[in-house]
Amino acid sequence: MNPKSLDAIVLRYVGFGILFIGLAVMLFLVRGVLPVFVVGGIIAYAFEPLLQRLEKRGRSRPKAVAFVFGLYILLLLLLFSLLASAVQQGQSLIQPESAAQQFERVTKLVQTNQEKLQKLPLLPAVRDAINNAINNSTQTLTEYVPVWARDTSIKLVTGTGVFLISVFLVTLISFGLMLEAQRIKGRCLMLIPPQYRRDITQLSTSINELLGRYVRGQLIVCGTFGALCTVTFEVLSRTYGMQYPLVLGALAACIYILPYIGMAAVTISAGLTAYLTANPNQNMQCAAIAVGCCIGFNLLVDYGVAPRVLGRGVGLHPLMVIFALLCGFELGGPLGTVVAVPIFASLRVIFIYLFPQLAAPLPDESPEATITDKMHGETSEMGERVANAEASAAEGVLIARTEKT
Repeated sequence: MNPKSLDAIVLRYVGFGILFIGLAVMLFLVRGVLPVFVVGGIIAYAFEPLLQRLEKRGRSRPKAVAFVFGLYILLLLLLFSLLASAVQQGQSLIQPESAAQQFERVTKLVQTNQEKLQKLPLLPAVRDAINNAINNSTQTLTEYVPVWARDTSIKLVTGTGVFLISVFLVTLISFGLMLEAQRIKGRCLMLIPPQYRRDITQLSTSINELLGRYVRGQLIVCGTFGALCTVTFEVLSRTYGMQYPLVLGALAACIYILPYIGMAAVTISAGLTAYLTANPNQNMQCAAIAVGCCIGFNLLVDYGVAPRVLGRGVGLHPLMVIFALLCGFELGGPLGTVVAVPIFASLRVIFIYLFPQLAAPLPDESPEATITDKMHGETSEMGERVANAEASAAEGVLIARTEKT
């Protein structure tokens, strides 16, 4: 390789580096518009397997997209009807009068517990410290609740227009990505050198199958949990007078995807809402039923629905899943836990493709058994196989070199 060609290669890679840095800076500057495209891409990605099945049955891409997009619009209208009722209940929740009423109930509950606290055999200093903490918290809430209710009500009214515009843009982007998915994939492959396209195609196919199964499975799992909670809370609303069933059901469907955190938040919210809003003589019973149903639905979905929907899941060991969740929470907070598992699963696919022995079944003997025991002059059966394979490989190399010379 002459110096001129080496300089050309160096300049080429330097140019690529500058281009990528500039692209990263530009994406950082326009990061506010990226969530809309990300959500639209996720929706198009979730419907892609259905589009491919329709294409295999003889339908053209535009006809398949029209059919799938029609289903998407119907689901969107159904979701809007549920969200409209949930927003209406949410507006009644954050009204100043309703917030003051709920805060009054909380104050009475705190005062009742303070009276019980006075009867406990505690040290005077400990009792005074607890009372001071409770009084300070109550005073802070007294000042904060009216302001929070007013600000939240204003944000909800002003945010409705932004939400509708975002939904329209997401719908438009997802429709465009559905139509252009194959062309975008082809253009991306054209950027890859020909000798690596086969490997990249196989890897992307494996990762797409895994991620597609994960996304669709999570949507079904979260939707099932949210539907069960909504129906239960609606029954409790008609039986015990529990309020805001649709708000709690929508919350359950949205945050159940957060491992452990989502389930805990839903259970606590349902229990407190049932206790504070149900009939005074039946609030304890209603709260116990709400909490028990949330826990029962969690077990049903995790051990009954999720294994059937997700199949073998993402193929990670439970310890690796815990490690992935901790890393995701450390790097991205609660939202990081959502993407941590599929990212680790994708890395697992890449590592297995590069090192197939990681997925090979373990032999009957340990790998150490392939090492010759020089002290006793013995070699295991596996050691003999390895030695024969190495000898054959060395002989093949020697013959190849002989033929070249």
